[in-house]
Amino acid sequence: MSAPAGTLGTLRKSLAEGRATLGYLVTTPSVQIAQALARTGVDWLMIDTEHAPVGIESVAAMIAATGGTPATPIVRVPAARPELVKPVLDCGALGVVFPQIATRQEAEATVQAVRYAPKGQRGYGPTYAALRWGLPNLEYLRSANDAVLNVVLIESLAGVDALDDILSVSGLDVVAVARGDLSQNLGVAGQFDHPHLREVVAKAEAKILAHGEVALGGIAFSPEDARAMIGRGHRFIVLGSDAGLISGAAQRTVQAIRA
Repeated sequence: MSAPAGTLGTLRKSLAEGRATLGYLVTTPSVQIAQALARTGVDWLMIDTEHAPVGIESVAAMIAATGGTPATPIVRVPAARPELVKPVLDCGALGVVFPQIATRQEAEATVQAVRYAPKGQRGYGPTYAALRWGLPNLEYLRSANDAVLNVVLIESLAGVDALDDILSVSGLDVVAVARGDLSQNLGVAGQFDHPHLREVVAKAEAKILAHGEVALGGIAFSPEDARAMIGRGHRFIVLGSDAGLISGAAQRTVQAIRA
């Protein structure tokens, strides 16, 4: 039997209950890929508008394509600017992911962008968001501040050093340690077992877990890595990307035949 379709508070409830939630990064502007991944049993899909060629029309269609599945649509944006955040929320995204957060002020800007007044400054215009979730506009408006997840990425040593200040900001839901960018920032790009990177990641994880009011997140590089992260307290785990899944499976098939 398939998992039930997600509702406005499904993902937040899972995180509040301490359950590890899993998701894929979607980098291809494709309704079909979003449909396929939304039915794999993951808790959420992260549509990427930071590094991937995904425009707002594709974002809207991909969010709609998650309807009737248990996967909550969230979107990674390039920055905490209203003109980047409002459209994806008004398409029905129930979470926004903000990269390169390294100061309290940057963390505060994310809260302002995703919350309606009085908690933030999100502009009103949720017609398609309300349609995506099957709610009247005003009911969506009353529910959105509690339903929309605010996810911030720590991707630099400066961000790790500022975690105490960042975590003091009310309105953050997930704080994720992005080992890819962090490894590059530390001068050990892609060396995920490097002692210095492991030390900095452990420091960041400890600070986030000690805070207690936000969920710890990160990216896993294998199922074994994901299980280890869950063991360390991670509750928001990126399992990889659509491009990685497709190219990896295709390459293994070719190699198996030619071998």
